[in-house]
Amino acid sequence: MKKISEISRKKRMIAAVCAAVIMAGGSAGIYAFSAGEDKKPESDDIKQESAKKADDGIISAGGTIETSQLGDELGLENTAVKLTVEEVLVSEGDSAEVGTKLYKLTDDSVTKAKKTLETEKQSANEALIKQKATYESDKIKAETLYKSELLQGGSSAQEYANAVSELDSALKKASDSYQQALSTISSVPSQISSKQSELDSKQASADSLQSQKESQDKQLEQAAKDYQSAVQSYNSTVTQYNSAASVVIYLGNALGKDTSGIKLAQTVNADVQGGGQSGGQSGGNTPTQPGGTKSGGEMPYFSNMSKDGTSSVTMSVDSPGEMPSGQQGQKPSEQQPGGSVKPDDTVTASTDVQTLYDNAYKQYTVLNKSLSQANTKLTAAKTKYESQSKTSSQTSGKLSEAQRAVSTLEKEISELESELSKAKSDLNKLRSEYTKLSNSYDSDKLELKNKMDTDNAASENAKFNYDITLSTIESELEEKQSAYDTAVKNLSIFEKELAGGYICAKQAGTVSSLSYSKGKNADVSKPFVYYVDSSEMKTTVELDQYAVTEISIGDTVVIYSSETGVSNGKITAVAAGESTSLVDVKFNVTVTADENANVYSGQSVNVYFNYTAMSGMTDFKSDSGNSSESSEKQRSAPSGERPDFSGEMPEGFDPSNMPDFDRRKGE
Repeated sequence: MKKISEISRKKRMIAAVCAAVIMAGGSAGIYAFSAGEDKKPESDDIKQESAKKADDGIISAGGTIETSQLGDELGLENTAVKLTVEEVLVSEGDSAEVGTKLYKLTDDSVTKAKKTLETEKQSANEALIKQKATYESDKIKAETLYKSELLQGGSSAQEYANAVSELDSALKKASDSYQQALSTISSVPSQISSKQSELDSKQASADSLQSQKESQDKQLEQAAKDYQSAVQSYNSTVTQYNSAASVVIYLGNALGKDTSGIKLAQTVNADVQGGGQSGGQSGGNTPTQPGGTKSGGEMPYFSNMSKDGTSSVTMSVDSPGEMPSGQQGQKPSEQQPGGSVKPDDTVTASTDVQTLYDNAYKQYTVLNKSLSQANTKLTAAKTKYESQSKTSSQTSGKLSEAQRAVSTLEKEISELESELSKAKSDLNKLRSEYTKLSNSYDSDKLELKNKMDTDNAASENAKFNYDITLSTIESELEEKQSAYDTAVKNLSIFEKELAGGYICAKQAGTVSSLSYSKGKNADVSKPFVYYVDSSEMKTTVELDQYAVTEISIGDTVVIYSSETGVSNGKITAVAAGESTSLVDVKFNVTVTADENANVYSGQSVNVYFNYTAMSGMTDFKSDSGNSSESSEKQRSAPSGERPDFSGEMPEGFDPSNMPDFDRRKGE
């Protein structure tokens, strides 16, 4: 009962207010109508009446109904086309239907426009074809770069390590070379001095050995002469001995004596340095005792073989080696010492042969002794020669070794002197190279690190960069495609809508304003006509900081005019308005009338907020009843109290638009 009575009370109050406004022209209504009599309906200059708040929380404010405009455009984009208006065929306020001719264009501008659009289409097509080719090329380059950056990033760490290793190696090499030069300059002089001392010692030793060798060479030369003389003496004795031995053997064989113990001797060669004097049988230098008969058994002629040594007998042998008859079979036991044969008294040989044999044997015995003595002298001479030769050879070896040592030391000293000279000449250069590498080491290493980081970053961003590049070239291709599509569209629009020489309306409506006048060029990128948009009627009223906290976007309101009565609407926007002080903060509240509201553009109205009880009311001039939506909540603030702005504000309101009260208070 209480709720019904409250609704009834509010209805009676609204009715009373409306009646008072109609009869007396309430303050809000009177002010609104008086403001609207002298100005155009679409004007925004009408001063709105300040909001009033009743004791039960109802808020009212005055405003003017406004409408927006709808424009018609040709639809041509990005073109250099110029169309000249020859005649304007309608006026503002005229009604237009779809196809109504609004402007007549000059024939020349239409002809030129067509050529311009055809040229733009052809140019756009050529640019598109070229861009497609460029797109494929750029795409391949992007893919190649992408793969390259991936590979480069994968190997950058190893390349950095290798480069740093080379840097370290170069620095160490330079340091070692410089230190080596310093060491050479410091140590080589003492080495040269030491080598020189050793060289002097070796040279003195070589000189001593040279003197010793010269003395030994003289002794060796004398020993060689003595040895050669002994050989000659021995070989001469061998000749005489062999002659005597041959006669003894021959006569002995003739007398039947055993002569197997008598051997012929061999001559020897004196094998000495620088060549020796040869004699007798070649192939040795060692004398041999008599042994064996002369090869072939042939006896030479001989003389002075008689007993008294005065007569000479010459003999020849017809049958070599043949013993005379009656003298075979002598026993070996009958031989004399030293290979001699004792005459056999029982032999019946002739006295002459025996005598010859005896004399020959005596001579043989003497020569055999002489041969032994010659052999002893030969052996001694040979021994002395060989000993002296060995001594001289040993000294020669020592001398050669000393001379080689001297040569080696001289070479080493020369090399050390060359090394020292080079170290001194290279020292400044090596110091400069080391200092340069040392000073640039950190920066070079940092540069390598930066390169590695850059390569790694490039590798890490390779996909991103590839996508960006691909997106860019695709965007460029799309731009060229869009430009071509636009050129095609422009030509199509022209051929369909402008080729006849007229600009016609594309929608129906009341002409609000015309963009062109006679003789002017048409701006084909902007609307060529505007119409009144009667589909949306709205008004903006002003509320103070206290009243604005009592409303919310979406709340249903009452729109009242003494001319058309009551209509319904909704709060669609709240924004900060102009404020003059901390206590006079204003907000602009936009109210949009319902689609079938009985209002018109330029009409002065009153707007009532927080009328929840009006849900059953209808517009005075509406045939159908529309129930207004109930307010989401009914708010009230004690009269005279400042609203709490930290509390709940109207839904959809942006607090950042509120005035800075503290700043204003400070001012």
